Amino acid sequence: MYDRKKLAEKLRLYVICGEGDAPEAVIEKTRAALAGGATAVQLRVKSWTGRETYGTALALKKLCAERGALFVVNDRLDIALAAHADGVHLGQKDLPVDAARAIAGPDFIIGGTARTPELAREAERLGADYVGCGAAFGTATKGDAVVIGPDGIKNTLSAISIPSVAIGGIELSNVRELAGCGASGISLSGAVMRAEDPEAAAGALINEINKYF
Repeated sequence: MYDRKKLAEKLRLYVICGEGDAPEAVIEKTRAALAGGATAVQLRVKSWTGRETYGTALALKKLCAERGALFVVNDRLDIALAAHADGVHLGQKDLPVDAARAIAGPDFIIGGTARTPELAREAERLGADYVGCGAAFGTATKGDAVVIGPDGIKNTLSAISIPSVAIGGIELSNVRELAGCGASGISLSGAVMRAEDPEAAAGALINEINKYF
């Protein structure tokens, strides 16, 4: 099990990259986000080949290691392990957390997903190291996401003791609304990966996080 205090510190600005970009663009945008202060990166792609995902994961792992940031792969435990990622993030429809733990071992970071106290407790019971909780706000990235708002996040996270990130529709203008929600940090994609200057966007976000978290 990863040290909770250290993990919480690494989850302050958790940037999700991949979907909608070519591998080369993902690598360059992630490089910029890390330079701006991103503390964790998740590679999340559904449309790439396994080989494209693996090759990009190798490159991102190297970039994250150079910056002391966490690198996590969404869903694909096989690629996460092959690329020596720090962890994997699993959704409600993905491989169960306990099954992933049996394969990956005790020192591999496994993230779960929860929008209710019951799901959060289940993720913790099954051995998740952290949870992503939301959606905080409406999001174009996942149009089917159920919005539970800052209060819903606070209620959900009050049920667990593991680190967490708030996720869903978060951008610079609404970070302050999540103050006191109980999350270790925030997770987002478009606010950095779709920004004209990902490095500057990440820098502005980490400054805002430091004010309210």
